[in-house]
Amino acid sequence: MAKTKTLIILAALLSLAACSIKEDRTPCPCWLSIDFTKVSQQNVNVAAWGESELFSERIAVKDYLEAESYEKTVPKGYVYTSVVSGERDMQRSGARLTIPLGHDADSIYAHAASVECLGEFAKDTAELHKQFARIFVSVEIPAGHDYPYTFTAYSDVAGMDMRDLSPVEGEFKHDLKLGEDNVCMFCIPRQKEDGGELRIVIYDKWQAIESIPLAEWIDKTGYNWLKKDLDDIYIGVDYAKAEVSITVQGWDEGLSFKVEI
Repeated sequence: MAKTKTLIILAALLSLAACSIKEDRTPCPCWLSIDFTKVSQQNVNVAAWGESELFSERIAVKDYLEAESYEKTVPKGYVYTSVVSGERDMQRSGARLTIPLGHDADSIYAHAASVECLGEFAKDTAELHKQFARIFVSVEIPAGHDYPYTFTAYSDVAGMDMRDLSPVEGEFKHDLKLGEDNVCMFCIPRQKEDGGELRIVIYDKWQAIESIPLAEWIDKTGYNWLKKDLDDIYIGVDYAKAEVSITVQGWDEGLSFKVEI
């Protein structure tokens, strides 16, 4: 009889346990770790997204290089990770990093990945790449002459998606100012594959007198907007000859185009 009671109690306990397990429908999270050993930058912003933002914070890389690894719990599934360095004026809005109108791009180095977080543990290794192109504009002015024109750069790309580093459409407008050496520099983010609507408009006071189709001309040089680290671009404007030359970083020869100025 005692043995029978014991079996009944044991069966009841197993039944309760089974119900408890059955009723707990919350899946166990995945531990996601991010390896920063290939990151040379001192401070970065690290974030992750699933169906929505999972976490976002600024960290000192040195704190996660030796004894302590960077770990977060995330829901099981595919997780987009982002590690970004160089943010200054650009603004975060969800997974987008955008350029305020009137500014140029920050010098962004970034990493993005889609990580399979289906098990108990998952790992991502961050390696940041150059997500901006510096454009140098040098104007050759004959001795004794003043340069009467100003430049404004325009584009239909105004940022990047931090989940995959792709271009984000938007209005980009930035006035260029020549320095004492008659050179100015501005930064643009990764553009569309065909360069989109990137251009420089030349103004005489408030009157637009010429539009330089940078997207088209840069494309003719063979420039690759999908390259991991974007090359810089050099533009020479010869005031006397009314010519514009374009050279890509590391190339010996560029292309020249006539303009009406």
